[in-house]
Amino acid sequence: MFGIIAPLKSKFNNFTLALIILAALFSLLIDGPNYNNEGFGREYRFIRILSYLYISLGIILFILVQII
Repeated sequence: MFGIIAPLKSKFNNFTLALIILAALFSLLIDGPNYNNEGFGREYRFIRILSYLYISLGIILFILVQII
């Protein structure tokens, strides 16, 4: 498992992970309602799912990088 985590730790630092989470939050909080207000229901649902996925992935990677 360490063979997988070591390259991740060298590529992702705290700033990179925070940037991923902030981009997902921006997309979820700013772009999502705009899509919904303009009647793009499918795009809104896709943005919402993708944003939650990025937020979850960012938190998981942050925890893995901090622990190991």
